[in-house]
Amino acid sequence: MRLADMRKVILLVLLALVGCGGTSSIPIPPTTGDFVKNDDGAGTAQVFGIEFSVRVNSSGASTDDAIHANFLDPEQSSARKRFTLGDDIMVQLESVNGSQVRFMLNDQDFGALNVGDKVVIDDERNVEVNGTPRSPRPVE
Repeated sequence: MRLADMRKVILLVLLALVGCGGTSSIPIPPTTGDFVKNDDGAGTAQVFGIEFSVRVNSSGASTDDAIHANFLDPEQSSARKRFTLGDDIMVQLESVNGSQVRFMLNDQDFGALNVGDKVVIDDERNVEVNGTPRSPRPVE
């Protein structure tokens, strides 16, 4: 068997194995178009399809993520994205399912966000989600 033929056979076997898990999709929110930037004190980001707008007091931005897609058992998939803006803003998002994430700001739990939400963080670090104020959840 030629090398090209062996590759085709291996590819078909791999496709068959991955396909055996059914038609379930990976329950991770979309990551297409994700970005984080800090321009002259205006921090903006789009992460997991959620828009963020933040006034920051210093320059700089960074990102870190961990995505584990399990095609054989999609429910075991997970995703976490963390980003910083300036010196005092750290946002962490953890996937709950394909359209919802858990939102942490500076290690405080602000509950769930949905794909398409718009988050504004003001100078005093108050949070609004889609125009509605949101407070951190009490630590249990």
